[in-house]
Amino acid sequence: MTVQDVYLLALHEPYQSPQHPVPINATIVHALTLLHPAVPQPDGGRMYRCLTEFPGRTPGGVVPLSTLTFELDGGQLWPQVADWEQVVDAVVHIARHQGCDAMPMGLPQLTAVLVGGGPTTVHELHHPDGSRSQAGPVERQQHLDELTGHVRRFAAEGPFWPGDNLVTPPREPRVLPYRPYRSR
Repeated sequence: MTVQDVYLLALHEPYQSPQHPVPINATIVHALTLLHPAVPQPDGGRMYRCLTEFPGRTPGGVVPLSTLTFELDGGQLWPQVADWEQVVDAVVHIARHQGCDAMPMGLPQLTAVLVGGGPTTVHELHHPDGSRSQAGPVERQQHLDELTGHVRRFAAEGPFWPGDNLVTPPREPRVLPYRPYRSR
């Protein structure tokens, strides 16, 4: 079963934009943007399938690239799916040049760290006063819920436009090689 209206959150090298007061280090696009003809294929199509076919995916959800990495055995299975770096570079390029609807964001450092780590990652945080704390799955989900709320408000005004002349996702492999990472 495929889930409609799933969104990819990709962290990337920051860039400056005159429309934004802070550097842009993350972009959210509709999963369908991975089927844009300017995205390397079939890699983009297989990533689209990972976003929409993974068991338990929820409609309207924001899925960070780090979650896909987790679902692909901690990244070990990326070679069977896609060159994710080329796909993300293409998606960011399309978004920057108005080839699709996107939410470019300047995520605060803590949010970027949390969504950049996998769903089970616990981060040790060092504070300026010398103290330490931890942030992990609960805090990550709180930030994702906040981002999902932003996406839903944007989408309530009209669906995200993924671009024109989208390609059909590949049918092979019939089943993608999911294997959630478990520390060994």
